Amino acid sequence: MVESYREAGKVKQRVLLSLGRVEENKLEELAEAINKHLETANIFDLAKEIDIESTYILGPLLVLERMMEQLGITEILKKLSRDHKKLQFDIQKVVFTQVCSRFIKPVSKLDLYDNWLERLYPGMIDQTIELQHVYRSLDILAQHKDEIERFLYQWEKDLFTINVDVVLYDLTTLRFESVREDLDQLRRFGYSKEMRTDCTQVVLGLLTDINGIPLCFEVHPGNTFEGNTLSGIVEKMQSKFSIRRFIFIADRGLFSFDNLEHIRNSQGEFIVGLKMGSLGKELQEDFYQLDNFTWINEELAVYETRVREDRCIITWSKSRAERDRKTREDVIEKIKKKIAADKKKAKKLITNRNYKKYVKIEGKDQCELNHKAIAEEAAKDGFFGVITNVTSMSPSEIVANYKQLWKVEDAFGEIKGNLKTRPMFHWTDQRIIGHLVLCFLSYLCEAHLTKALRQSYEMLQKKSIANKVIKSRPLTVVQAMNELAQVMAIPVKVWKDTIWVRTDIPTNAASLMKAIGMRMPPKIISK
Repeated sequence: MVESYREAGKVKQRVLLSLGRVEENKLEELAEAINKHLETANIFDLAKEIDIESTYILGPLLVLERMMEQLGITEILKKLSRDHKKLQFDIQKVVFTQVCSRFIKPVSKLDLYDNWLERLYPGMIDQTIELQHVYRSLDILAQHKDEIERFLYQWEKDLFTINVDVVLYDLTTLRFESVREDLDQLRRFGYSKEMRTDCTQVVLGLLTDINGIPLCFEVHPGNTFEGNTLSGIVEKMQSKFSIRRFIFIADRGLFSFDNLEHIRNSQGEFIVGLKMGSLGKELQEDFYQLDNFTWINEELAVYETRVREDRCIITWSKSRAERDRKTREDVIEKIKKKIAADKKKAKKLITNRNYKKYVKIEGKDQCELNHKAIAEEAAKDGFFGVITNVTSMSPSEIVANYKQLWKVEDAFGEIKGNLKTRPMFHWTDQRIIGHLVLCFLSYLCEAHLTKALRQSYEMLQKKSIANKVIKSRPLTVVQAMNELAQVMAIPVKVWKDTIWVRTDIPTNAASLMKAIGMRMPPKIISK
């Protein structure tokens, strides 16, 4: 809003109020809303009556509403509302608000209620949500976990005509900031992948398709051995999703002949990482003889043999050999420093099992490097194996499919990191499962957003890239969401009328919207 005035005989303008840039086709709407007051007031009076009290987060809500509708999440939540007619709140809105929170500021449910509800655009969320509604929604999510997973799988199958014939599986641990084990069945002390032995935890098993899109998850007590999590999972996949045939891919932590037999007896196929050291010496000698291998190129060789009734595929790669060598040398350097400080105390200091295999005790408790063990380990650099009952793939295809497990590991990184699934603050098993369903829905949205960005080849736009200070790189969901969080809804009050306008949409945020086929929202979002 500007005022014209004369200075030294020239007409100039000064800004009285700025609402940001407005698209041409929307300018008249804002002008009409304001001009109707000009009959009774001059420009100065009107400027005094325009009031902007606060701003509300809008950008992430727009994108996540679109994704939840597109993926069927909104539809299943509406169904749950119909199934729970006695609820005194809209579960779809409550869960939508919590999913948005995981992307904007992943805080506790209490913190969301206390500090964040009032910051979100009220035109898309219900700011009158009660804290008890938030917690009750988790109970409903937990109660309908299998139904939700089955519905979303079928929705995606119908929408994207997917065919799940390869399933990736991996495990992680999620901690609580607590030492209590007496509250229910899931919170237990156990082997922590985060090395947090001071906290109770649960074990989370995640299944995704070959593209890393989550299908379902299982949660186990925190003291569960990872090799024992496989029991019944194949049957659950078959019954829940009506999948007759699929290939189950897991890392060597799941390797045991009992597990392989369980999958086979369930009419399943598998590609599982091999614990090469757990097999007989005769087999191991063959594994590490490069004369037995077929060279694919100068840096990669493959050898196929059989272990019991299954195919065993061993690979050697130059890059893996370099990585193994570097890792071992770093460990040995640390051991040397401890031994140099005090040979006797070194025995107590070297407690890590990866360290212990490189040392030996000489004389009266004196610690020394075990050069024989070091040489034996060096001979194994670069070798890796998988075991499979799949007969329809070549060795290179089997290895290529196994390598897709990084997508599940990447999923855990997002779930733990950006979505802040842990630490968890819930006590009962039902609330824990409900919280994990909420995070599952959030990650499902993120995984599809990532897929859309990759398919459209959207690149990060920054001044440092344009000026060639740093290299060009693909745009990530996190980067786009950070910009979306800057897109605000502003209520502009003109006397008794309120006009809601949005701020400008930054470049990377606009790229994400384009990637999911979303039109830019109008500058004036409501009147």
